[in-house]
Amino acid sequence: MNVTLVEINIKPERVDEFLEVFRANHEGALKEPGNLRFDVLQDPETPTRFFIYEAYKDEEAVQAHKKTPHYLACVEKLEALMSGPRQKRSFIGLLPEVK
Repeated sequence: MNVTLVEINIKPERVDEFLEVFRANHEGALKEPGNLRFDVLQDPETPTRFFIYEAYKDEEAVQAHKKTPHYLACVEKLEALMSGPRQKRSFIGLLPEVK
């Protein structure tokens, strides 16, 4: 299982717009055949900081996600909303096991 944790910091006046833009990516990702999880998390202490927890069956599914219309549209729109660049960390998911 391939897991990515993405940190996205949004300009304070653009939080509502971010949620609208990211909802389409979230909903699209959940329908992808290799997607196992796609959570959008908000930092309770810093409400302009969001974390995206993405779990995909394998690297092929990750690469397929990055070619989808919902992902490409989201990334394009995010640039104007962010207060800094996205930060990503990749992990190998061990449990639960994916068969």
